[in-house]
Amino acid sequence: MSFNSNTLIEKLVRKNLSFLRITTFCFFSIIGFFILLLAATIYLDYAKNFGEDSSIWKSNYIVLNKKVSSLQTLTGEKPTFNQDEIDDLKTQNFVQKVGVFKSSQFPVKLQVGGIAGIRGFSTDLFFESVPEDFIEVKESDWKWQEGQNFIPIIIPKSYLNLYNFGFATSQGLPQVSEGLFTKIPFQLILGKGENQHVYQARIVDFTTKINTILVPENFLQWANEKYAHQSNTEPSRIIVETKSQGDENSASYFESHNFDINKDELKNGELTYYLKLAFTLVLFIGLIIVFAAIWLMIINFQLMIEKNKHKTKDLFLIGYNINQLAKPYLKFSIIFMLISYLISIPMVYFILNMINAKVGKFMSTEQSHIWEVIGFGLIVVIVLFIINKIILTQSIKKIALKS
Repeated sequence: MSFNSNTLIEKLVRKNLSFLRITTFCFFSIIGFFILLLAATIYLDYAKNFGEDSSIWKSNYIVLNKKVSSLQTLTGEKPTFNQDEIDDLKTQNFVQKVGVFKSSQFPVKLQVGGIAGIRGFSTDLFFESVPEDFIEVKESDWKWQEGQNFIPIIIPKSYLNLYNFGFATSQGLPQVSEGLFTKIPFQLILGKGENQHVYQARIVDFTTKINTILVPENFLQWANEKYAHQSNTEPSRIIVETKSQGDENSASYFESHNFDINKDELKNGELTYYLKLAFTLVLFIGLIIVFAAIWLMIINFQLMIEKNKHKTKDLFLIGYNINQLAKPYLKFSIIFMLISYLISIPMVYFILNMINAKVGKFMSTEQSHIWEVIGFGLIVVIVLFIINKIILTQSIKKIALKS
């Protein structure tokens, strides 16, 4: 049996619509869609700033050493890392790579002649080395070969700041720029007694990540064999590159293994982890609000169906099929969902412009993902509509076929 219109059923549905319930549904749907679209767009627009290649959140370099106990001080035992501990550290989820510090086992004396108003001086030093992967320096500046008399050195930038703003100021000496500091030549006297040699050296770069005086690893390996007759010793310090995504378990791991660490070195990783967690929670909250609002509408329509079950049964008996009976309910539901969704889009666009105006000063975005997110939102609306259709159709079918 064919019918030209569903005017009767639409009037029935419209008559029983509650303005308060529909307004409540639309209000919470708008809030839910707004949170969902805004959080997804912000995350996608700024995701590269939190990834592996981020210019803001780089992978952390963490220097580990074991805590020195009073007993070790009395017995002279050295708190070193054995190979099993190093291998275990490499298996941790938050670790990108691990390197060991090698230390000089021989006497080192530095001599500097007077230059540019700086008085000449000499002092005892020590050297350490780490694998080249952990050092950001021009490869041509960081080369050493056996027989070479020149030794390149990297020092922490904080050492230069200590000289310029501490020692030089108190002694009435001129402050020195980084460029000039790298031009100052000096001599290194390695070894002692008959096994003593003089080398030329120069600072080739500065580091802000590793707080020690660095020389090439192959040089220190060779020098320990030549001047201290030692080739391999267990390391007392380890350098770890952590993954840029961050991991909340890293701090507890270091603490449980009695590793001493500067807690500030974990800040970037922790901050990245909590920012991503916050984005995930916001997305989840947005989805919860949307689903709750849709569920409120479904319940509202089910109450209407239950209230008009006798009329629905009669309409089914005179020839209306299940789809025709459900069509007005589905029509109003998709209209209300689309209205709520479309209202949320300009709100999101307005807030995004405000955020980009502020955050864009120090975080860049290649292009906005707003249209991709809007497309994703439409898919969410369609999925919710399908769920709504299945539930309402089943409710009407149950009433219509009930004997």
